[in-house]
Amino acid sequence: MQGDNDNHEPMFNLPRVIMVFILLSAGIFIGRTWYLSGDGAATFLLTFCFTPMRYHYLTTGDGFPGGWAAGLWSPFTYVFLSPTLQSLIFDMLWLAAFGTAVARRFGPWRFVLFTAAAAAIGAGLFWLLTGSGETVLLGPNFVVAALLGAAIRFIYSAGLAGILTMGGDAWRQPALGIVEMWSNVRVLQLLGFIFAANALFAILYASSGLDGRALLQNALGYIVGILLFSLFDPRPTVTDRAG
Repeated sequence: MQGDNDNHEPMFNLPRVIMVFILLSAGIFIGRTWYLSGDGAATFLLTFCFTPMRYHYLTTGDGFPGGWAAGLWSPFTYVFLSPTLQSLIFDMLWLAAFGTAVARRFGPWRFVLFTAAAAAIGAGLFWLLTGSGETVLLGPNFVVAALLGAAIRFIYSAGLAGILTMGGDAWRQPALGIVEMWSNVRVLQLLGFIFAANALFAILYASSGLDGRALLQNALGYIVGILLFSLFDPRPTVTDRAG
């Protein structure tokens, strides 16, 4: 089993895998916005974002940036493409807050596999919700929501304060089973806080084009994280330990 301290970094007390995610996302944003022209930036985004229209164009014989290779990597690479500086800052803050406890619990490789699985599922759900329209998926919102859903399985012992302290030592605790979650008062408090905050942000940013599909995607992200958690968690659940 990996040592608990292997995932700690002195800088900001964040796990290394979280720091890599943040630095990669920030580096891509700086390179795209500062060093690429308008056409170059657009081509870069179309090459690495996820969009259903890519597959439509490719199957009809029309070209699309990145070709078929991009059809394989784009369900994962879109998470590093925050569209604006504001969204980049918020995305990375949420990632640090919600991803840290999960990264400490899973270790780096399980964390990478979990985020990759969540990203691919998020891309698939985006396709189902939007159809084959000319829409693009950018940023780690779905993955962050999945990380929060995963964290709820074990951060319950810290209550609402666990979100603000990046989990503290709650990541060491045995996880609740899916059935046990719904009878735990602290879990219900966390879920209530999360959905209330989600609704508040939706209202505040409605003028930026956020619609009901974005809210639904976030809600689905929480559910995906809750369900995926058991596949990657190396520690026993409350039920396992009781047995």
